[in-house]
Amino acid sequence: MIGGNVLKLLIKNFNEVSNNILEFQFEIDSLDDIRLSKSVNVKGKAINNNGKIEIAGDYTTEVITECVRCLEEVKEKLENSFNAVFLNKNEYSQYLKSLDTEAEINQDEIYDEIINDEIDLKELVREYIILDLSPYPQCYPTCKDTENIDKYSDDGIDSRWQQLLQIKNKI
Repeated sequence: MIGGNVLKLLIKNFNEVSNNILEFQFEIDSLDDIRLSKSVNVKGKAINNNGKIEIAGDYTTEVITECVRCLEEVKEKLENSFNAVFLNKNEYSQYLKSLDTEAEINQDEIYDEIINDEIDLKELVREYIILDLSPYPQCYPTCKDTENIDKYSDDGIDSRWQQLLQIKNKI
C-alpha cells in the first residue's frame, strides 16, 4: 500500500510486491487550475500485467466554481471513479504506429505512456476532475441576487443585429 503524499507511481515499486498489485491512497491539497474547497481524496490500485499498467480508483473532492448566471461562487461536490492503462515507451510507440489516420477507437484501446518509469497519478486525477466539472454551474435552487440576470435577460432582438436582420429580410 502506497500512501501519504505519494503522487507518482514508480514502476520499480512493482518489484517490491509479489502479486504485481499496488494499492494507493493519498490526498491532493491543491491543483494548478482548479480551486479546491476540500482536498482531493484518492484511493485505488494499479496492476502490472507484463508491463501494461492498469490503474483504477476513486476520488472525492469539492471544488469552487462560478455560477454562469450570477457569477457568485458555487461549491460543487465531485465523486467519481477513474481508470487508465499505461504502456512503456516501446509499446506506446508501437501502439501509436498501429493507429490508422481515421481509425475508430473504443474505450478499451486508449493508452497513455509511462514517462521516466513513473506514472503521475495527480495529473491523471486532475484530468478526470476537469472532465467531471459541470460545464454550466449554477446556484441551487436559484441565485440569491438576480439583479444582473433580470438586467440582461431581455428576450428582444439586440439592436446591434437589427441592420443584419433587415438585410436578411430583403433577400
